[in-house]
Amino acid sequence: MSPFEISGLLLVAAGLYGVLLKRNLLKVVMGVVLMALGVSALVVSLGAGVDGGGHVSQAVALIAVVGGASVASLMIATAVRLHDRYKTLDISEMRRLKG
Repeated sequence: MSPFEISGLLLVAAGLYGVLLKRNLLKVVMGVVLMALGVSALVVSLGAGVDGGGHVSQAVALIAVVGGASVASLMIATAVRLHDRYKTLDISEMRRLKG
């Protein structure tokens, strides 16, 4: 395993930790962004070893980064709207104040 693949796996693991175990909505969004960047790094590193596949994997990773940024911006906008409504970013508080 190359160091680039290991760093991609670490980014995915850190993002998964943020998504599953954090209660702050902005930290969850950051976890999703980390996971998207980790997957992009894995695609590039795995495609670099294939003959002629390096350029294709880089193009796919670029599209994934742009898509991840779009999703992150929508998630942040949603988090801002939820904060305006519930006056908190804590997910458990939002569930309690449901209604």
